[in-house]
Amino acid sequence: MTRPENEPFKKPGKYRRAFDWRLSHGQDPLSRDAAGGMGRLASSDYLDILEDFLAISRKRQRNPTALAKLQIYMIEELLLQENASKHYRQRIKELETSGSPADPEQHKEETDFNKRVQFFHRMYANAIRAIGDGIAWRALGYDRAVTRLLGERETHQHLSAEGTVPELREWSYQFDSGSGIAILNALTNCLAIGDITVVRNDGSAEIIEVKSSNTKSGRKVRQKQAMSEVVTLLDSGKGENESREVQIEVLPIRPESSLDKVEELLDAAAVTGRAVRRINDCLYVEAFDFRKMSREENLQDAMKVLRKQAIGEWEERGDLIIDMNSLDAVAYTPNCAPFSIFPFRSRTCIELLVGARFFKSFLNLSAIEREFTRRGWTLEKDFKVFAEAGSTESVLKVRKGPFHCTVPPSDLMRLQMETLRPKTLIDALECKFREGPSGDQGYLLALYAEESKLWN
Repeated sequence: MTRPENEPFKKPGKYRRAFDWRLSHGQDPLSRDAAGGMGRLASSDYLDILEDFLAISRKRQRNPTALAKLQIYMIEELLLQENASKHYRQRIKELETSGSPADPEQHKEETDFNKRVQFFHRMYANAIRAIGDGIAWRALGYDRAVTRLLGERETHQHLSAEGTVPELREWSYQFDSGSGIAILNALTNCLAIGDITVVRNDGSAEIIEVKSSNTKSGRKVRQKQAMSEVVTLLDSGKGENESREVQIEVLPIRPESSLDKVEELLDAAAVTGRAVRRINDCLYVEAFDFRKMSREENLQDAMKVLRKQAIGEWEERGDLIIDMNSLDAVAYTPNCAPFSIFPFRSRTCIELLVGARFFKSFLNLSAIEREFTRRGWTLEKDFKVFAEAGSTESVLKVRKGPFHCTVPPSDLMRLQMETLRPKTLIDALECKFREGPSGDQGYLLALYAEESKLWN
């Protein structure tokens, strides 16, 4: 089994959020701070609160009043978590700059404790915002173009930031008008443009930016430009975004995934601590519940044995493999749907969001290349070539007849985290091929007409 030396699609994203922890930052996923904070949260009563928030957001997704009331409770929780996180961050800074302590062991113990508790509050706040993302995705009809374009900006999304009070006034006004579902953007990760998003009863949407002062800052100028670009693009289906030409097209495809099999694995892991399964010829998944794991077992060696039994032939062929942990998708990424809309039970979704349960997927890139070839496509540049070049825009270039196209890194994340089947990806390219020459060039944001049927 071989892996690309350079995996650009696993590097930390540029989409800064209030919670930006990444395994791919080089941090140990079981470091003392992270593991301590995650373990504390996973065994707390807070999971029941998060589960209730998510269940209500799902059950009452067409009820603007219920969603407004829910957001009020979420605002209160987020403010508490942000203030607590700020307190522990300041305390950590004080401890780290306090000079030579009288008792080094006690000093270290107190520092570690504060780091674990701060991580607890940050991760809890992130889970609330992921629930907010689910509210936005459902209200917007699971339109990946909208959520992708609205999320492709850096934002801190702090409720305690200056300007929140006038935003709340505008949000209340929009709710009181009774014209649709009003969402406070700071309650989400995916709504990074404007301050309020209103999804009208007729299905249209409006992005509202609240003026908190008369100051013409550079950020406000850039924000207005970004809003203009996105609104134009969503209105016409064509336009410029981040200095590149983008076209949106809805393809008549019902995407296929294996998320039902992943949920079965997660359920099994909740009993035994771990479960594995080869999902298809391209994907192998390992699921874990650290609360049920045996401390005596050498987990790494045990997983190597199971992995060899399931996909040993991949290694024997020297196939190119990439792996990804669902904990990498806990922090926001626009390339993956939030766990809060996965078609799992609410409790399972919450446990994924706080790391109590997680899964690791192994994607066989060589098998995907073989599938393209089998379907009549020619590989112009393979995964290895793009990886060695450090490309951040494309990971595969294929051709059929006069039609040339590239596969973006975001599709690989969908194959891994959303277990989208390679057949869906190839079917989408087949649709474009059958359309014939159009002369269109640039970045295509392809949507699947029946994607909403994947999600909850």
